[in-house]
Amino acid sequence: MEELKTFEELVENDKTYLSNLLFGNGFSINFGSRFMYSNLFEEAKELFIDEDINLFGELNTTNFEHALRVLGTSINTNKIFNIDFVSVAESYERIKSALIETVRKVHPEPHELTIDQDNDLKTTFRLFQEKVFTTNYDLLAYWALNKVNKVRAVGDSFGYDKDSEMIIFGAGPGVSSDKNPVRLYYLHGSLHLYMDKGEIIKITTKRNPVGRTDLPLLDTITETYESGYFPLYISEGSWKQKLNKILNNKYLSFCYRALMKTSKALTIYGQSLDKESDKHIIDAIKKSDIQKIAYGIYDVSNKERIIHEVIGHFQGTSIQVGFFDARSFFESLKNIEMEELFE
Repeated sequence: MEELKTFEELVENDKTYLSNLLFGNGFSINFGSRFMYSNLFEEAKELFIDEDINLFGELNTTNFEHALRVLGTSINTNKIFNIDFVSVAESYERIKSALIETVRKVHPEPHELTIDQDNDLKTTFRLFQEKVFTTNYDLLAYWALNKVNKVRAVGDSFGYDKDSEMIIFGAGPGVSSDKNPVRLYYLHGSLHLYMDKGEIIKITTKRNPVGRTDLPLLDTITETYESGYFPLYISEGSWKQKLNKILNNKYLSFCYRALMKTSKALTIYGQSLDKESDKHIIDAIKKSDIQKIAYGIYDVSNKERIIHEVIGHFQGTSIQVGFFDARSFFESLKNIEMEELFE
């Protein structure tokens, strides 16, 4: 099979690949190896009991979603046969909570990013023109949005609410489409979002439930947790469990519908599209008006298998799928941006 093209080469032939972006954990790993599942597992061990650790060992995995999927199946099976599943359910909740707590623990502070990493964040959100979707819980996309809002219009559907004096989903006038904004959607929630009395609220350094304005955002988020406000996020193992939670939350369902309403082209980076965990995302793309997909492959040693699987996801649709070498994705973005400056 021939060499994978660079993302830059795909864009040279079709600029619509810069319309929309979907990224997952692979995006975050570019900004710190601590986001790798294996490292998250090592950090989370102190929050587990022996049975939790043994489960990961028996499954031969460090992937939280895999473990949660197995536990979820076990809970449902035990319910059917009227078998006690309290300890299994407790393990499920413990592992789910450990995932989000560990992501917060290993999360870098803004000043820890290198100049190149900082530029990679800004370039990503400057180049993609319409929508950016992420399944990550971390704050990298939030930082990126803040970094580019002085050079282009950005929006995340949150605004200032006068009554509560908080930043709430659906509040405020929003960003007019006339300004051609890039819009950000957290498909699986994020560390800085939480629910309170039916509202989805965004934690900022200036607006938060603990009333502190003198702390870095990660510290503010930690204090918010300790005050009993737990973040809005999805770490359920199977796609059916994820979809059920999405459809029962007004913000997450809004983001999911936005993906189904997407058109033109979609670039996918750092998102495995695993059929057991991500079928809900695959289905949303298939229901959309997306015509082309540019899919990034990082593990090039397994590119034939990955290409076969991804093409299989969209078989029977009119969506055209192209592939690029994800290892040079950010280098391609820099080159594309430079070329646009001199056009």
